[in-house]
Amino acid sequence: MRRSVLARAAGGYGLSVVLSGLVSLLVIPSVIIAAGTESWATIAVAQAVSGFAFVLVAYGWGVVGPTEVASRAPEERGRYFGESLLSRTWLSVVIVPIAVVVAIAFTPTQPLLAALTTTSGILVALGAGWFYVGEQSPLRFLLIDTMPRLAGTLAGAIAVIVTGNAVWFASLQLAGVVIAAAIASIDVLRRYRGWTWTASPIRAAQNLRGQGHTVAMSATSAVYVNVPILLVQVFIPSATAVYALAERMVRLALYATRPIVQVAQGWVPNPDARVLVSRARRVTAMGLGLGLVGGLAFALLAPWAGGILSGGELTIPWDLAIPMGVNLAAILASQLTGFACLTALGMSRVLSTSTIAGAVVGTALMIPLLLWIGVPGVAWGLAAAELAVLGVQLWKLAPRLTRKVTVGS
Repeated sequence: MRRSVLARAAGGYGLSVVLSGLVSLLVIPSVIIAAGTESWATIAVAQAVSGFAFVLVAYGWGVVGPTEVASRAPEERGRYFGESLLSRTWLSVVIVPIAVVVAIAFTPTQPLLAALTTTSGILVALGAGWFYVGEQSPLRFLLIDTMPRLAGTLAGAIAVIVTGNAVWFASLQLAGVVIAAAIASIDVLRRYRGWTWTASPIRAAQNLRGQGHTVAMSATSAVYVNVPILLVQVFIPSATAVYALAERMVRLALYATRPIVQVAQGWVPNPDARVLVSRARRVTAMGLGLGLVGGLAFALLAPWAGGILSGGELTIPWDLAIPMGVNLAAILASQLTGFACLTALGMSRVLSTSTIAGAVVGTALMIPLLLWIGVPGVAWGLAAAELAVLGVQLWKLAPRLTRKVTVGS
C-alpha cells in the first residue's frame, strides 16, 4: 500500500475517532455533573459487565474480521458478513438477558439504568465497523457505523443535562447503537451478494467453528480488563466513581489510537512473506514507541485532566494515575503487536496464549493488592497483567521479526 493511501485511510478513520472522542469527552462531565456520581458509577459498572458479554456476542469477528475481509475476494465478502450477522444476532438473544441480570445484581439501586446501559454495550457487537476496516472504507465507517451511534450518545448527553436523569442518556444511546447496526447491515449486504437469508440457530452455531481460540483470548482479556471495577464496586464502592473516571480516560486514549491499529491491520498482510515480515517489524517498533509516549503522558496528565472532565467533582490521585499509565502503555503496544502483526503472520493462537498469561497474572495480583493498598492495587494488578500479555507476544514475535528480509514496499 502506498503511503498516500495509508494517509487517506488514517485520516478517514481519524475523523471518526476525533468525533467520537469529542462526544465521549462531553458525556463524562454531562453525566457526572447533571446526574451525579452514583449514576456515573452505575453506568461504569454496567459497561464493565457488557464489556465481557460483548466479546461473547462479537465472537472473534472484531479481532480477525478485518484481516479476513481484506484477504477475501469481493464475491466472498457478502456471505462472510451474512453468516457472522446470523451468529451474532442469535448470541445477543441468549446473552443480553443474562448480562442484564448480572449488571442489576451489582447495581440494584438503579436497575433500569443498568439494564439499558448493558444492552447498549452488548449490541454494539452487531455493527459492521470491523467489516469497513477490512474493506478499507473509512467514509462508510464514519457515516454509517460511527455517526448514528454518536448522534444517539450526543442526544442522550443533552437529555441528561436537561432532565438530570441518566436513564434518558442510556435510552438514546441504545437507540443510536441499534440504528447504526441496522443501517450498516443493510449497506453491506446490499453491496455484496452471495449470501442467503436464514434464521436457523443451527446454522448460526455452525458458523462459530474455528474461532474458539480467538473468543477465548478476547473473553479472557475482557475478564481481567472489566473485573477490576467490579472488585472496586464490591470492596470499596465509595471509590468506584474515581476508578471509573481513570478507566474511562484510558479507554479514550486507546480509542484515539484506534485508527493506527485499523490501518495497520489492513496494511501488514501481504502475499509476499518478506514484505509481510518487514511491515510487521515496523509496526511492532511503532507500537512500542507509541506505548512509551502514551503511558508517560497519561501518568503525568491524568490528575489534572480528571478534575476538568468531572467538573471538579472527582480527583484522580497520583498513586492511581501512575499504574493506569503503565497499563495504557502496555495495551497501546500489544494491540499493534497482537491484532496487526500476530494475526497477519498466522499466529492468532499466540493471542490466546498471551491473554491467558495476562489473566493468570492479573487474577493472582488484583485482589491481594486491592486488600493491601486499596484501589491503586487493582490498577497495579491490571498493569502487571497487560505487561505479561505484551511480554509473551514479543517473545513469540521475536524469531519472526529478526529474520533478514528484503523490504518490498
